[in-house]
Amino acid sequence: MPKGRFDVPHATVWRKRRPTFDHIRPRVKGGADDPANLQLAHAQCNWTKGDSWTPDR
Repeated sequence: MPKGRFDVPHATVWRKRRPTFDHIRPRVKGGADDPANLQLAHAQCNWTKGDSWTPDR
């Protein structure tokens, strides 16, 4: 993950690569905001994942 917005060449690239909190189990599917359900992900990866989630079997 880049440390700052000036570590990447362009602002739009930074917007896609900035770190975001990703809910492992999405809130719309019953996931909580507690730290055990959060992980860091690039913004673009987080948007791509959306609310997709399948429970462990």
